[in-house]
Amino acid sequence: MKHIAFAALSWFAAAASAAALQPADLVGAWETQWANAAGEAPSGGGPLIIRLDGSEGALDGLTPAPGWDGVQTGETAPGPNGALIWSGRWASIWPEGATMGAFRLVFTDADTFTGTWSTDDGSVTDATWNGARAR
Repeated sequence: MKHIAFAALSWFAAAASAAALQPADLVGAWETQWANAAGEAPSGGGPLIIRLDGSEGALDGLTPAPGWDGVQTGETAPGPNGALIWSGRWASIWPEGATMGAFRLVFTDADTFTGTWSTDDGSVTDATWNGARAR
């Protein structure tokens, strides 16, 4: 009987550690790196602050910058093996104009993500955008 109880506890512990990520798990400060073209190594980076949006499963992001901050907004969806995918729209606004586009970030745990970003004008398509939780 002890072996059955131990096996059951082991199974529940393994199942709990593989629990699917939820939007609230991603809230907080992140350090990010990004490339400026698909296939290039990251050459820039900066902070990203993720917050819950008022809508179910939605998140908002803020990339602090001189002048106007960059903003991100989008929905989350479950990914394989408990991952959470956040995809949506981003915008950076300057006195000279605005740049906008789409992003897709895959969080396989609550401390790292890999993803891509693109611009609406097509000057950047599927460039790398990765991050790790700020410590």
